[in-house]
Amino acid sequence: MNKIPCEVIQDLMPSYIDGLTSPVTSRALEEHVEGCENCRKVLEHMRQPDGTPESAAELPDRQEIDFLKKTRKRTRGVMLGSIAAALVIVVLTLAGKTFLLGSPAGAEAAVCNLDIDGNVVSVTASAISDKQAISSVHFEEMDGVVSVSLRTVAKSPLHKGNYQAEYTASEEITQVCIGDRILWDHGMAISTLTSAVYQTRHDYVGSMPDNGETAGALNMAWNLGSFRNELQTEQEPYGWTMILDDEIPENILTEQENKMRNFAYVLLGVTGNLGEVSYRYHSGEKECSLTVTANDASAFLGSDIKACGENVSLLETLIQKTGMNGFDYSPLSSAGKFSEE
Repeated sequence: MNKIPCEVIQDLMPSYIDGLTSPVTSRALEEHVEGCENCRKVLEHMRQPDGTPESAAELPDRQEIDFLKKTRKRTRGVMLGSIAAALVIVVLTLAGKTFLLGSPAGAEAAVCNLDIDGNVVSVTASAISDKQAISSVHFEEMDGVVSVSLRTVAKSPLHKGNYQAEYTASEEITQVCIGDRILWDHGMAISTLTSAVYQTRHDYVGSMPDNGETAGALNMAWNLGSFRNELQTEQEPYGWTMILDDEIPENILTEQENKMRNFAYVLLGVTGNLGEVSYRYHSGEKECSLTVTANDASAFLGSDIKACGENVSLLETLIQKTGMNGFDYSPLSSAGKFSEE
């Protein structure tokens, strides 16, 4: 029990009293003290606050105890100083990240105004949140496409307004984007809706998950209600039929059928091998159907509808002609669903 030298035990006492020793070390120290009267007295006196009356006869080694008490105070001071320093570092790091460095921001976090003149692009960006500010704008260029990246920080006297930046490309600019969000293409501003739909373009109507992404980007379920899907992929023209679950009141039937046509034009434009889009629905006691072919969509656009899958500017032209950027096509809720039968 007393194999550990008293000097070692007494050196450990300041850390033991402050609860800094491991359970194994603490138990070894306690076992030693139980069988060592001298160390027990040292431990008892070390636990007393400064200024406690003590008789010289009771002290095993007053000088040693004073030294150990000073060691304990020094250990506690170092520990508290280390904690304080760590807290200061954490606070400074968080403040630097919040007010100086910031974090990357996507197009949804900012409003960007562009001015493109040949190979020069000027950007004025402002954060949508009134608690945030744009801290930096960075440009990258590849094959005429300029990618803009933004960082936002908490609004402060350092960053409190719009951020303006200009970039001169090595060649004529053909497209400007922030991440996947296309802002401008070949002289035309690209809407949020057009960019989102363009990202979902795919070659085969037989992939229902891909179809679903396009339908979701168009907010079809909100505009038409929930619907079920049937795909015809055995022979051309390949078809996609949507069976609407909700009855359409007769007083809005024409309006809803116009929406169906508009959706069909876009679906035909961004789905490579889709040849026709059909709808089946009820209005009053009538069973109704509507079919839009790729030829119908091309006639509406005034050019090959399939080119929309390769040309975002042409898709923007199509969506503008349908009026889908208007209020009626805005997503006001997440209601609605679709499934494949």
